[in-house]
This record gives sequence, C-alpha cells and structure tokens, in this order.
Amino acid sequence: MHEEESWQKVLKFTAIFFAVIAGIFILKTLRGIFIPLMIAVFLSYLFAPAVEFLAKIKFPRILSLFILLAIISLIGTFVAQFLVKNAKEFIAFWPTMERTIITNIGHFLTNYVKIDTTTLTSILRSARVAEFLQSAFSFSLSFAGKSLFTLLILVFIYLTYHNYPRLIKKAFKQKRVSEIFKILRNINIQIINYIFIKTLISMGTGLLTGIACWLLGIKFAVLWGFLAFMLNYIPYIGSLAAVVFPIILSLLQFPHSYIPLFTAISLIVIQMFMGSYLDPEMMGNRFNLSPILIIVSLFFWSYVWGIVGAFIAVPITAIVKIVLMNIEPMKPIAILMSKKAEGI
Repeated sequence: MHEEESWQKVLKFTAIFFAVIAGIFILKTLRGIFIPLMIAVFLSYLFAPAVEFLAKIKFPRILSLFILLAIISLIGTFVAQFLVKNAKEFIAFWPTMERTIITNIGHFLTNYVKIDTTTLTSILRSARVAEFLQSAFSFSLSFAGKSLFTLLILVFIYLTYHNYPRLIKKAFKQKRVSEIFKILRNINIQIINYIFIKTLISMGTGLLTGIACWLLGIKFAVLWGFLAFMLNYIPYIGSLAAVVFPIILSLLQFPHSYIPLFTAISLIVIQMFMGSYLDPEMMGNRFNLSPILIIVSLFFWSYVWGIVGAFIAVPITAIVKIVLMNIEPMKPIAILMSKKAEGI
C-alpha cells in the first residue's frame, strides 16, 4: 500500500511538471494572441474607474468607452508626434555618439587596462547597434499597427464583462459562487489600484525626468521622459535603465563641465523619491510580494512574453497569490510568496 501511494505521488508530480511545461510552451507559442489580450485587460483596468463613474450617472457604457478611447487616441497621437520626431533625430545622431563612445572606451582600455583594442574597435564600428536601433524603431511602428486588435478586444471586454456575474451564478453552487466573487473582488480592487496608482507615479516620473533633461540641455528630453514613464512599470531594472541613457548622453554632450554630475544627481533623486518613497507610500506595500519573487517573475514573464511580460509581471504574480490565498490547501504557498508576515 505504501509503495502504491509513493507511485501515485510520483505520477502526480510528473503530471503537474509536464502540465506546467506545456502551459509555458502554449503561452510562449501563442504570444501573438495572449499579448494583445493582456494589454487589453491592462487598459480595461486602467479605464475602469472612469467608465464605472460614468455608468453610475447613467451614461451609456459603450459610449463612455468610445469617448475615453477617443481622448486617449488624441493624446497618444499628440505625444507620438514628439516621440517619432525625437526617435528619428536620435537614430540620426547615434553614429556620432557611437564614434565618441568607442573612442573613449578604446582610450580607457589602451591607457589604463593595457589591452589592445584594435579587434574590439572594429567589431563595435560594424554599425550593429545602429542597425539594432533601426530594427527597434521598425518594430515599434509594426507594434502600433497591431493596436487595432487590442482595442477591439478591449471593446468586447467592456461589452460583455457585466454578464459574467450571472453566468457564474448559473454555473456554480451558491457557496462556491460566494468564494469566487470574493476572489474576483480582491483581484479587481488590488489590480485597479495598482495600475491606476502606478500609472500616476509613472507619469510623474516621466514628466519630472523630461523637465530635468530639458532644463539641463540634454538632447531628446521628450524621449527620455517617455522612456522613464514606460520603464517605471518594470520593477527595479526599469528605474536603473531610465537614468543610464540620459546620463551617458550628458557625458558625451558636456564632457568638460558639471552638467553630467547635475544630470546624474537630479535623475537619481527623482527615481529615488518617486520609486523608493512615493511609490511604496501610495501603494502601501499593497501586494506584499517578496522582492526575490518579483525578480524571478520578472525574468520568467520576460522570457515568455518579452518586454510586455516585464510590464505585467507584478500584477500577474499578485493575481496568482490572491487566488492561492483563497484556496485553503494552497494558502501556505501564498504566505511564502509574501514579503512580510504582518497583515496576512
């Protein structure tokens, strides 16, 4: 009997292992479907407070959605004009900046590290970075072309999601329905708060970064502000990446002045205040997720869905934790996912 139970455990573990591998394979293979779907879900949570407010004052739900989409489209078009202009100027400016970077790296390695940089210099001058920038720009335009599919999914989400409570009541028993509604309510409240507050903080970070770069005379200030806004959604790594590029550019623009120092200090202070103080203060450590878990989930979802996965790693991990917390056998796993024991 004991041996039979052992074999059952082995078979159960094996089945779970292969199910997880299959799930990862499906998510990665069908990323072309899942990514627009997740972006649409992200936008639906972002717009939810405004749509629900308009619904309470008896404003037609579908009309309110289209008004919001029209406003976002107008703002997006206005911002996109500046971004495209800055991006094109940056790509045109890159060869000059690339030569300066390569020359400085070669000078440092030759004089201080005593390394022959002839081969390294020839590789770096192969214009691969410039080609990468051109490819990234082309990819961005291609991705923008797919936004129509995302908006279509978003419209259907808003048209159909109010029917889900009735469907759940029909599909499950009353006791189970209460549990499901409790889980969904917790998920909705936390995800809406996270996305709304995170977006406000990211907008503030991007605005302050852009203004700081503009006041200090750093080229492409709008581009760096938008980059700071977007990367602020990525935990830890995003904040670092947002300040590295404008600081490097300031060193190249003003090599014999104090402006690079002022740039570094101002951008780091902005990131520290917005990311290390204001973000936790406003979020209130709402998700209570372990930092190690956040890093692991960041790399995992980046592997599965690329840059989009990095943006949604925290909300997805939080949803998993909320679901596990409401399933009694899985509750210990949810507790181990937490940053601290208080408040659990």
